[in-house]
Amino acid sequence: MNQKNKGTAGESNDKQLNERSWAAKFKQVFKTERHKKTEHTKKEKVLHQTLEILPFLQIHDDYILMKNGVMDILQIQTKNIHALNDADLNYLLMNRTRFLRSYFRSYKEIILNFPANTEAQRNYWLKKRKQTTNRIRLEYIDQKLVEFDFLERERSNREFFIFVYADDKQELADRKNDAMQGMQQAFPLTELPRSKKEQILFLLNNQNTKL
Repeated sequence: MNQKNKGTAGESNDKQLNERSWAAKFKQVFKTERHKKTEHTKKEKVLHQTLEILPFLQIHDDYILMKNGVMDILQIQTKNIHALNDADLNYLLMNRTRFLRSYFRSYKEIILNFPANTEAQRNYWLKKRKQTTNRIRLEYIDQKLVEFDFLERERSNREFFIFVYADDKQELADRKNDAMQGMQQAFPLTELPRSKKEQILFLLNNQNTKL
């Protein structure tokens, strides 16, 4: 009887030791996993401001300063390829292909929709309006001005641009010159004013808004 009780007590002690050992291992594993999660959370850096995400620092008249190097934006003068005959189209494509094969530096081409700009036409008709007193002529001019308002409000123009990158200003000037010469016979490139560059960067980073 005593031996039986001793056996039962021994089994109970072994069971308690196993349970304690399993509990200790569980706590250790849980502690290790929690420590790993804490370290992982500390290493992640969340960027809270737009300035920390965008690579642009300053916009100048002839270049844009970035966190790593400089860049500039040139506008691509497009052509109506549907109005060209086969010979002219092949010549255009050949010059375009020559540029793509020869200009191996970093660049990016983008397409953006800009609101239709009728400022030149509007100024012309406003000048004509001041010079006439004919009632029918005035009604015609007023109708044209209403049409310009509609175009600027409802229509947009698709414009094409090229981003040229470099390490410094001197290298950027050389690369811009190479790009302009290489595209001259296909789709010529033109310089942009600072205000236009600001609009381009604004549209790129606020694609759900309008100018």
